[in-house]
Amino acid sequence: MTELIEDLPGDWERYRVSEDPNPTYTYRHQYLDVEVSLLAMDAEEIDPELDAEYSYSISLRWAADVVGVVEDFFDGPGEITTRGDARDWTLALLTQIEQQFDPGDTDYVSRAMSATMGQQTTGGSSSRVSDAETCPACDAPFFQFRGMDTYEQAQNHFAYMDDEEHEGWDVSLEERP
Repeated sequence: MTELIEDLPGDWERYRVSEDPNPTYTYRHQYLDVEVSLLAMDAEEIDPELDAEYSYSISLRWAADVVGVVEDFFDGPGEITTRGDARDWTLALLTQIEQQFDPGDTDYVSRAMSATMGQQTTGGSSSRVSDAETCPACDAPFFQFRGMDTYEQAQNHFAYMDDEEHEGWDVSLEERP
């Protein structure tokens, strides 16, 4: 099976590729806790009138709060039936996810889906999750980042937010009083 996307944008990486029973390509962000999967399903099983080998479906999974994830489908322009269109829509979505990310805003993936469809989007929301461990420099909740615990999430946060505001901060494990 050939790779769907040869050159991934930004900090995206290939996570899984499988052929059985239907080709599936999963990409995840190196730092953000978000995955995008593209599933190629037998078009005849989906709609016998489709004149295509596959019907492609794009799904996403991302951290929405301290203990939960959101799983959703990207509806795209309607039925995606060519490999080229599937690649182009997936690439556009991966690019928009990074562009729409705003520290502390948990709605950036939904905004990225809208932007990929050409809809106007507004800036990140200012709503914060009250029980979350947050960055002392920008107040972003660490759960937005990949990791099995707050320490790993904080490491990924500081690696991704490599900017002046985060310069000099160190991730350490300290007991709170």
